[in-house]
Amino acid sequence: MKQCSKCNRTYDDSQAFCLMDGTPLTVEGEQETVARQSPAPKKKSRFLLWFGLVGLVILIGAVAAAFVAYSFFKTDETARTKRQTNISVPKTSTSPSITPSTPDITPESSPTAESSPKTELQKPTPDTGNADETTPIQWNTSAVSFKEDVGKIYKFRCPPNGTAGSIWGSDIYTADSSICTAAVHAGLFSLTDGGVVTIEFRSGRQTYGSTERNGITSNTYGEYPHSFVVR
Repeated sequence: MKQCSKCNRTYDDSQAFCLMDGTPLTVEGEQETVARQSPAPKKKSRFLLWFGLVGLVILIGAVAAAFVAYSFFKTDETARTKRQTNISVPKTSTSPSITPSTPDITPESSPTAESSPKTELQKPTPDTGNADETTPIQWNTSAVSFKEDVGKIYKFRCPPNGTAGSIWGSDIYTADSSICTAAVHAGLFSLTDGGVVTIEFRSGRQTYGSTERNGITSNTYGEYPHSFVVR
């Protein structure tokens, strides 16, 4: 037997629809199958996508910043290591003494030169009896070769066709910087021409900057006990 789900009338198995309302008949005891539409899947939130993109950008920025910092540290560490290596090597050769232009100079008039920390530096003996006297030096001569009293003034002559040495600082240089190269960096003369430079010792600084001037690039450095300026 079949039954109408609306009016509950029963019919024999030969009927397919209710004669009263046309409702499809179902076999007695069976539940009418109701088709249900499954809810449409929710759209995935874009929050995770944006969060991932932002995180990726931050990660890339952090990696780039770390690479730049590492490159700067590596360059500064290389210069510092080279500088400390040069300072730690004792002077093995006796530097020639350059005779000042005044013939009657006495030993008491010459300052006692302190030991230079760089092996390539020469130690000329300037004439301090006369502030106007000019002492010839080489391009690898540093100010640390001389007595480093604050306010002490020396006058030197650098030969032409020179080769640039190492300098640390800008305007104010570490005492172990090349005197002639610092003069070129400051614009007093060129490597080709050479010339006269006057230096004055200053107290040490906690840091020395780096600049590029007149074809010479100076190096950065941290604290150093003695400095000099050129003019």
